[in-house]
Amino acid sequence: MRKIYKKLPAWLIYTVAFAFIVLCSFGALRFNGQTTIWNMDGISQHYPILEQFYRILRGTAHQSLFSWSWNLGLGADQMTTFAYYVVGDPFSYLIALFPADQIQLGYQLLTILRLYAIGLAFLAFAKQMKLKRGGSLIATLIYTFCGFSFYAAYHHPFFLLPLIFFPLLCVAIDKIYHGQSFLWLVVITAIVLISNVYFAYLLGLGSLVFAVIRYFDLKRKNELVRSFPKSFGYFMLTVVMALLIAAIILVPNIMSMLNSSRSGSSIFANGLKLYPPIYYMNLPNAILDASGQKFYWVVMGTSGLTLLSMIWSFRHFKKYLMLNITLILIAVGLLFPQFAAIMNVMSTPSNRWLLLAQLPFALIAGIFVDHIHELVPADFKWFLNGTLLLLALVWLGNGFIFKLQPHHAVMYGIYFVTLLVLAYAFIGGIKPSQLRLSLFALIIVNTASLGLGFYSSNYSGAQKNEISRGAAPHWSKAYFDGANKYLHKHDKSFYRTAMTSDYYPVTTAGNNIPMLLNTHSISSYYSVQNGAVNDFNKALFNSENTMNNPTRNVDNRATFSSLLGVKYLFGRADQVGKAPVPYGFEAVKDKQGQPRLFQNQPVYSLDNHTGTILYRNKYALPLAYTQTQQLNDQDYQGLSAANKEQALLSGAVTSHKVSGVKTVTAPTATKSVPYSVTLNYQPITTTDQAIAYQMKHDTGHSVLTAIKSNELTPKQLKYYDTIAKTSKPSKAITKIFEQNQAIVQKNNQANQHGLKELASDKMGQNANYQITLKNPAAYKNSELYVEFDGIKAQFPSTSQRLNYVAQRSIMGDVPFSHGTKLNYWRNFMNNQYFDSFKLQVKADHKNVAIQQLGINNMSDYEPIHHALINLGYSTKARKTINVSFYRANKMSFKHVRVIAVPFNQNYRQKATQIQKQGLKRMKVTNNRVSGTTDDTQASVLTTSIPYTKGWHLTVDGRNTSTQKVNVGFVGAKIPAGRHQVRLTYQTPGLSAGKLLSLVGLILFIIGVVWDMWRWLLRRKTTTV
Repeated sequence: MRKIYKKLPAWLIYTVAFAFIVLCSFGALRFNGQTTIWNMDGISQHYPILEQFYRILRGTAHQSLFSWSWNLGLGADQMTTFAYYVVGDPFSYLIALFPADQIQLGYQLLTILRLYAIGLAFLAFAKQMKLKRGGSLIATLIYTFCGFSFYAAYHHPFFLLPLIFFPLLCVAIDKIYHGQSFLWLVVITAIVLISNVYFAYLLGLGSLVFAVIRYFDLKRKNELVRSFPKSFGYFMLTVVMALLIAAIILVPNIMSMLNSSRSGSSIFANGLKLYPPIYYMNLPNAILDASGQKFYWVVMGTSGLTLLSMIWSFRHFKKYLMLNITLILIAVGLLFPQFAAIMNVMSTPSNRWLLLAQLPFALIAGIFVDHIHELVPADFKWFLNGTLLLLALVWLGNGFIFKLQPHHAVMYGIYFVTLLVLAYAFIGGIKPSQLRLSLFALIIVNTASLGLGFYSSNYSGAQKNEISRGAAPHWSKAYFDGANKYLHKHDKSFYRTAMTSDYYPVTTAGNNIPMLLNTHSISSYYSVQNGAVNDFNKALFNSENTMNNPTRNVDNRATFSSLLGVKYLFGRADQVGKAPVPYGFEAVKDKQGQPRLFQNQPVYSLDNHTGTILYRNKYALPLAYTQTQQLNDQDYQGLSAANKEQALLSGAVTSHKVSGVKTVTAPTATKSVPYSVTLNYQPITTTDQAIAYQMKHDTGHSVLTAIKSNELTPKQLKYYDTIAKTSKPSKAITKIFEQNQAIVQKNNQANQHGLKELASDKMGQNANYQITLKNPAAYKNSELYVEFDGIKAQFPSTSQRLNYVAQRSIMGDVPFSHGTKLNYWRNFMNNQYFDSFKLQVKADHKNVAIQQLGINNMSDYEPIHHALINLGYSTKARKTINVSFYRANKMSFKHVRVIAVPFNQNYRQKATQIQKQGLKRMKVTNNRVSGTTDDTQASVLTTSIPYTKGWHLTVDGRNTSTQKVNVGFVGAKIPAGRHQVRLTYQTPGLSAGKLLSLVGLILFIIGVVWDMWRWLLRRKTTTV
């Protein structure tokens, strides 16, 4: 076996080991009938994008990559939207080689192919670092199958790309220091820039750190061939040439990102100065295993051999000075959210930068293996002390116990086996070559086990989050139960669609499968979204707005939907007559005059178990129309969000005043509804309540249902009084009574003139409230809203939560020992609120929640200070609204308003008039919208086309400047009379990018010719 190991080439041995590890880890998923497609972003983002990219490559999408797509939400540039995912990923282009019905298989195989390429890239790096065969192979497996790579393959497979690029960048940088050509670095840097702007930023910082550390390392060893000034010059030349070559993709992408919803919106490091305590408590456990609970993208999960190598390296600190400095920098970087935010493009404190750390982790393991014959007894003392320190930190982090998840125990077991093998080899005198072979086998076991921690049902339930085989392609066709096919057959006009808010009540921020069905859904879930669209949604306080999906389904607001041209609404069949439908939307009927039902098409674990009903909006506005009035901007900005929405039916909001168009003051269309507030839940203030509470023994819940003494009969109260011992309440219980009475009195006083405060009692039970509308009959035939202004939330600390349990134990007459308290403390530490809350509002059949994402959210965290909740349209009077809250222990507001938006003849007339003002003979294609106008006076061209400088307008063939209208859309002045209007789209920056790329390629060719000429000169000189 050892002889075969020595003779075979390293890449072939790696390939065999790779196949075995993949079979063990990914094979566990296949064995259970599942795929590597995650049931969140995998199926909602990555799979539909890959399927659409397949259609583009095969020419079946009826549009090119460089074009506008009406299937990306309200419309977006296809290339700049997809650039974050597939455009610069060379592996994604291979999907075109698969049959159309095997995209699911292609998705999985391309994930594994990316993994394989990671190892090949590291083999090249190991060779450049002069690792020997044994160290090179072991380090390659450690790098390829680290916790980060498994996690990325499991959730975001395109995040495997930087693991491929980083070693290659480091190889090219090292070549420059050794006097070799800089053109390798130009090529790789250009590929990285094309691949993904985010990756380019991250890898650029990583490469800079490597370049600095490697320079000093080579200088210390006297191995530096090229001086710093010359090397720096080549680095600068590389950056310039790579930027030029990549410009055709890079320039449009940068322009798009600078105008995206994320630009300037993210709060640096989510406002954190330090991470929450649970983050630091989990760090020691994250070193060897990445499965289980993760915070702030801390995904390390390296091998036990790597940890021992780090200890050994610190033991020989000066000899491996630069590597040790690197490890210290990594450790320090993990401690501060500001560092993570800087590495994450100055936004959230996501530790995705740890993918860079996998390189030094693997390298140090390779060096250790190559020097394993140099081990001395003092090294083992360090191993023992380091192990004891790790165990102590794990013990502390777990809450003073060694209660580990099953798979964590497996990884620690492999770590101890590795330590024992090293000790046995040292004592027993095993040859270094035999020891390396043993360690190679152990690493295979280690990496395969690391993968099983993610993929095996024996270790975690995480594998249940992967889509079953066959489900993804089926769902991409059956998403709307065939209702989309009905629309394609019966409506040939341009239209947009939305879904009822509960159509697919899943946890993700959206789903892009409608993109594949050509339904022009207004919802879109992408990392790069149009900033102008986001501004529009924020201006109208769309409660469903997030940076990754600015519009979603606009909370099913009637006017909002009409303004965006939503003509059809997909609804759940089981909600017909039960859930409110926006005004103007009527069910599409069958021949019998009944709502047309599209039978549910079952998709395992994905469908919503009901059929689909289609609703048609009679008042959907055209994509482009003219407004003969513009709104006074100052007056408009002073309106409430609900009034702003209605005002857009009266005129256009323009970024620049349009001459010749009448300016009007936006009218007030909403009604403020007076109301009173009462407590639904009454905190425990009486003996009878205390008896009822003790009988229930509900002391294990942080939020309890209301305790009502009338749940017990007088006879039961008398009987239980003796058992509960509350005839004469203790001083502690009496004190709780008094404190709760004070809370009730204070809360009632605060809410005397409107809801201002939501409170919890001394036992941590959140009160819920009933808003009773005054004269509810006056607000029939209206859309009802609740507006929360100046939202502030307070959250209980861990000690407060423990105190709540203690108070509930006193009230329930339940012992609360030190051991019980410690167990609760562990539970609370592992289940923190992260300053997240949920505000729940209910009225009749409408139940709406406002979710404040926590400071641990890495994509859409934004503090919510204002919320406008739509309770839907009803022809009946609604008398009460219930308000409850969760996680926070107190919430306060500047104002809480109940608003009624009447839908009457006035609304119908305005919407109908705008419909008549739509472009005549309007034609909508991928990159063009055209039609004619015929107004007797100058007007404002008003559209719901997302504003971007890529749209160019001609009126009667003459170029006409555009401007932003209604906060986020394309508009312009149109003179009076009959005119031919044409809007044409071209990706901003594409033309300039093409020219710059041409210049870059010419410079690169000159560089290649120059290198060849120098090589020939050197060869000629050597020959002579």
